[in-house]
Amino acid sequence: MSYSLNRTAGNIRIISNTSESYWKYNLFTGKWTEECKVTLKIREIEIIRLYFQGLKIEEIAEQLFVLPSTIKFHRSKLFERIGVKNIIEAISYVITNNLI
Repeated sequence: MSYSLNRTAGNIRIISNTSESYWKYNLFTGKWTEECKVTLKIREIEIIRLYFQGLKIEEIAEQLFVLPSTIKFHRSKLFERIGVKNIIEAISYVITNNLI
């Protein structure tokens, strides 16, 4: 059991670290549905790991030999895919879902 990242009640999921999918319960239909886990791209993993280390966008860009705008681009695409609004939510999502 873990805390939900959602702001509303009724978000029930069963997740296995050894599976590429998870089961989600729908309160309205009373049924379980199988959904695929998000898979991070290599660059997204690199960026998140550097955020874990406490680096800022400019420092991450320097480490990866790219422009800060490139880091911002990858970060915004990650936010869209996992449905979060900021880096703190993204880090929480990655940890909760064992994505790295």
